[in-house]
Amino acid sequence: QEKSRWEILQHEQRLIEEKNKRKKALLARAIAERSKRTQAETVKLKRIQKELQALDDMVSADIGILRNRIDQASLDYSYARKRYDKAESEYVAAKLDLQHKTEIKEHLTEHLCTIIQQNELRKARKLEELMQQLDVEADEENLELEIEVEQMLQQQEAEAGRQSSHTGTAGESPSGVGQESQQGNHAAAASPAVSEQSQNLRTKSLSNMDSQTQAVNVTSGSSPACSAT
Repeated sequence: QEKSRWEILQHEQRLIEEKNKRKKALLARAIAERSKRTQAETVKLKRIQKELQALDDMVSADIGILRNRIDQASLDYSYARKRYDKAESEYVAAKLDLQHKTEIKEHLTEHLCTIIQQNELRKARKLEELMQQLDVEADEENLELEIEVEQMLQQQEAEAGRQSSHTGTAGESPSGVGQESQQGNHAAAASPAVSEQSQNLRTKSLSNMDSQTQAVNVTSGSSPACSAT
């Protein structure tokens, strides 16, 4: 019985040892697998860290380039802003100066026109006084007609000068010659009427001047103070 018990114990011991061996093998296999997994994960983590570091390096490089460009752009902006402020101040100053000079010019021109007008008015009053003193009457209609005739004659002379210059430049074209001859005929046809009107006005003004001179001579003989004026 003791031997059988010992054999039983021995058998149980062998079973336990066999189980322990298998458990150790399983643990060793699990540890090896876990270590392999850990190494793979470590390699994977290292690779991921390298990729992240590369991305960080790229981003930092791009950020550095952009920062340098931003600094240069800021310098350019400050320079352009200074130029703009200077140009704007110069523009405002020039505009104000131009406005001031324009106002001065307009004021002086207006003052000159006022002085000329007042002088002409004084001349007109003085001439009226002298004519009243000399008993001379001026025909306003004849004066206005004489002024109009003189203006018409001046216009005709100016047109004749322009036509002569035009004929000198375009004398080769026969059509232009015909038109110019027609214009000359019209001017020649219109000029006798104007010249006749001017001649009548001149003769009338000469007769008025003769009568005025006679009146002046009479008055000068009677009153020396009027002749002195």
